[in-house]
Amino acid sequence: MEFTLKNILFILIFPCSISFLYYSLYRLYFTINLGKPEKNRHSFWQNVYRLFKIAIGQTKIFRDKKAGLVHASIFWGFLIFLFSASESVLQGFLPSFSWDFLGYLYSVITLLTDIIAVAIVIAILTAFYRRYIMKVPRLQGSSMESLDAVLVLSFIFIITVSLIWQNASHIIAHSNEEFAIRPVSVYLSQFFNPATANTHYEWAWWFHILTILVFVNYLPFSKHLHVYTSMISVFFGNENIPNKLNAINFEDENNEKFGATEVTDLTWRAILDGYSCTHCGRCTSVCPANLTGKVLDPRAIIVGIRTRIEEIGPALIRYKGQDPLLDQSEFTDGEQEIFNKKFIGEIENYDALWQCTTCGACMQECPVTIEHVPSIIEMRRGLVMMESEFPPLLQNTFGNLENSGNPWGFSPAERVDWAEGLDVKIAAENPDFEYLFWVGCAGSFDDTGKRVSVAFTKLMQQAGVNFAILGNEESCNGDPARRAGNEYLADMMIKNNVEILKQYNVKKVITTCPHCFNAIKNEYPDFDFAPEVMHHTEFLDKLITEGKINLVKPDIKKRLTYHDSCYLGRYNQIYDEPRDIIQNVGNYEFTEAGRNKDKGLCCGAGGAQMFMEETEGKRVNIERTEELLSTNSELIGVNCPFCHIMISDGLKAMDNEQVKVKDIAELVLENSK
Repeated sequence: MEFTLKNILFILIFPCSISFLYYSLYRLYFTINLGKPEKNRHSFWQNVYRLFKIAIGQTKIFRDKKAGLVHASIFWGFLIFLFSASESVLQGFLPSFSWDFLGYLYSVITLLTDIIAVAIVIAILTAFYRRYIMKVPRLQGSSMESLDAVLVLSFIFIITVSLIWQNASHIIAHSNEEFAIRPVSVYLSQFFNPATANTHYEWAWWFHILTILVFVNYLPFSKHLHVYTSMISVFFGNENIPNKLNAINFEDENNEKFGATEVTDLTWRAILDGYSCTHCGRCTSVCPANLTGKVLDPRAIIVGIRTRIEEIGPALIRYKGQDPLLDQSEFTDGEQEIFNKKFIGEIENYDALWQCTTCGACMQECPVTIEHVPSIIEMRRGLVMMESEFPPLLQNTFGNLENSGNPWGFSPAERVDWAEGLDVKIAAENPDFEYLFWVGCAGSFDDTGKRVSVAFTKLMQQAGVNFAILGNEESCNGDPARRAGNEYLADMMIKNNVEILKQYNVKKVITTCPHCFNAIKNEYPDFDFAPEVMHHTEFLDKLITEGKINLVKPDIKKRLTYHDSCYLGRYNQIYDEPRDIIQNVGNYEFTEAGRNKDKGLCCGAGGAQMFMEETEGKRVNIERTEELLSTNSELIGVNCPFCHIMISDGLKAMDNEQVKVKDIAELVLENSK
């Protein structure tokens, strides 16, 4: 085998390129690991399944079908291109190398490569059109981000075109391989002069190879670093959005800092999120706070994590002796100045952190399973528990939760007043119950919530359900304190609740509040209590299916729409049961809201927003109420007491007395004997 100058040059260039790439990724690995440790949440094979489904299958990308088709064409095309690229690289070492020994498999791959090359070119031109002609809002960023997008798209375009150029000129310069099928390249080959075709081939080969080598080394410094990191993010992520927060062990003496006031207080997974962000803006485009004119920008929160770790990471890595090219040393004055910069306030917007409703829409839309909400909560925890900085109204809420066991400060003695005259069993007096009805704070104290508690109680009694309530022993589940960052208070409340629930040997819990439902079902197991938990819409659907509730069909049809609460829907994927009930009870002309199910819009109450004040932009509940009213419905069905309050308030603010808000339990009771 004869080596040419081409091979000698390649053998010199290739190792240098790969070494530089290795060094870049090596530093990236140690930078990500500056974050706190976090356990893998799933088994290896669950991670592999999710990798193939979301990353390789591009399933979340297609939540936006047009953009998804463009991105998937480029992504899948490049996966197939790896085959041709590897052939070109190996030819740098072995001049006559070809994959043609694969026979007819080679035919299929070369055919696909040729066709997909055209698809990629079209996809790139479409991407340019969407970004720079249509100016899709979520794709707009800083001038540097725009330049980076141009460079990356140009790299991909050049790699694709140079491959076609290489194949077309090769067909004329050499006899086409026996098994190669390249219709596009064959067509283009007619434009090459046989006398100069070999020169074209060599130029195309070098152009192709050098562009690839420059591209792979540019990516670690680009916002498109997600090409390397997103698959890792998906591998260690969640298929659905995370429905629980990590608990803090306050009894561990080694825990000296709670929450995050600096980027290195976040987990390595959160820092990986910063490097995995594709800057696509899907998260921001569905954020209820951002949509209503507030400063919260979920993309900016994640980008801020990368910005900060890239500011302090190199100095920390060098200081820890993890950079093989630099000696360990003290921080320079310039580095110390960077460390003195406040992560929350100068990088992350303080007000934005307190505008999050924790609705999870950002995480639902993210194509690479980035977890915005847990990072926001960690920063809230740091502000509350380490800095004592939080919105003033939360001081009242925290005090009420600690002293009265509910966020409004009602006396615990009033917790069971709603049940007067209903002959409801109290657990302390009737320990032989099958189900515990966890009423919740809204269901115990708020007027709309109390109506729902009464309706659901009457339905269970009608169905002969053996249930009891805790009565005055019930306390807030801890969700408002947790989502507001006061984990210490939440920890205390949860442990107190668990002690009482265990005392009564509770095995089955039903609740009308999705926040209570999510906390007890998904978060209480971390506190050694894992009962069977059902939301009342699930339970009512079960009772109706079993024929235990006698329904009547009214003659008059009413127009009805339905609002999906975030903590029942996105957090727990319960969409069908409430809709099944609506179809089975009453006489309703049902119309879905424009944004529904996992694309539903938040009511604005979550993330402790119920107990804070919206001082910027339009109120989220007004935005949602307007959308629900646009269905021209007479009734708005809900499944959450906080959604009930927020949408009812929205109707009052709009002076609309005609449309009524009804919980699913109220709808069932109205249509039962």
